[in-house]
Amino acid sequence: MKTFLFALALVLTSAVALANPLPNKPHIYVEGVAEVEVIPDQMTLTLGLSAEHMELATAKAEVDERSLQLIDTLKKMNIAARDIATTALQVSPVYDYIDGKQVLRGSRVYRQVDITLRNLDNYGELIRALVDAKISNTVNTSLGVSDERSVTDKALAEALADARARAEKLLASQGKKLGEVYSVSEFELRREETYKLVPNAAIYGDSAPLMARMEKSEPFEPGVIRAKAKIYVVYLIK
Repeated sequence: MKTFLFALALVLTSAVALANPLPNKPHIYVEGVAEVEVIPDQMTLTLGLSAEHMELATAKAEVDERSLQLIDTLKKMNIAARDIATTALQVSPVYDYIDGKQVLRGSRVYRQVDITLRNLDNYGELIRALVDAKISNTVNTSLGVSDERSVTDKALAEALADARARAEKLLASQGKKLGEVYSVSEFELRREETYKLVPNAAIYGDSAPLMARMEKSEPFEPGVIRAKAKIYVVYLIK
């Protein structure tokens, strides 16, 4: 038993030694942070079209007609086919409760439509198209950038530059110079969205009545997206 415990302790000690990120020579360990702001250049919307009728065929025909109308309008706005995705129809019975009894009211037909708007100048025109198509609800709306990788890469590069500047400043105060990089650890990389004016609240939730009153020329400002990065760097000291 003692032999086993000694062997286990030896293995754990070796593992810790191998996992130690710090060199056995003079070094400095610093944190670098950065925040990059970019203006969104695209919007993704997930919408819902639904209809309810006693006759299933009638409800389906209504949803199909509104779907075709919406897709045709989107194509006229030069939104590519790859940026328009529709799901298969979902059909479900709808019931009322009368005198404690479940009574069939009809059938509900629902279709989801995903749209990527890559030209935000067409936002107002898109809203008009949604109103005309009598969108039942908006499941999700989000703003983004087409080249998100370049934004995060820039944040990481600036975080690394910040770490180097901090290390040089600290060592200069001690009369020493910075050596080469020993290790870099990416601690945190995230994106935050801040809007000056979010898309019209009337297209959120079950809001068909509100959409009928929505103004045609709604103002829109996309705001900014902030990419934040935090890294830890170990430098050797000359």
